[in-house]
Amino acid sequence: MDKTISIATLPLRGGHPSLDFANTVDSRRGRWGPDVLVSYGDLLQWSQQARVLKPDQVGSLSRLAASDLDGTTAALTRAKQLREAIYDVFSALAGEREAPEQALDLLREEYRLAHATRALAADQGAIAWVWPDAVGLDTVTHRLAVEAVDLLTSPRARRVKECFGRNCGWLFLDTSRNGSR
Repeated sequence: MDKTISIATLPLRGGHPSLDFANTVDSRRGRWGPDVLVSYGDLLQWSQQARVLKPDQVGSLSRLAASDLDGTTAALTRAKQLREAIYDVFSALAGEREAPEQALDLLREEYRLAHATRALAADQGAIAWVWPDAVGLDTVTHRLAVEAVDLLTSPRARRVKECFGRNCGWLFLDTSRNGSR
């Protein structure tokens, strides 16, 4: 039986999109990898599975990606840099260590860029931040930066844990009553 992990077989066990994104590297303890984000298409497929983007948004970005191969390479690189920053920050938080300043700086910058694409809008009597349709190759990165900062600045951040098993290192949101998941 083939046990090769891929985007299609990667479980979403982090309990939060930004933690699941950090977990797109299958192992961080004892060995690193594999990294299942091999292509921009993998990033889009993962974003749909994790419900970061809707299928029609993935379709729009796929069409845009087909016409800008250099842009997809750069966008995938930025997404992976964000992924590593998310991992570094939440791993430090889970281990009760100071988050690396470089990782916080990158997360802060991606969050700032993401907010430049959002708008305040009225919806059924409430005002909320809304995302435009998926219009740029960095759409996934922008949404994950906001997801990560929202979690990081919430009380739930204290419930982020890291698997310390051999060949693991995955991050997850511990939703158990006593925090012992």
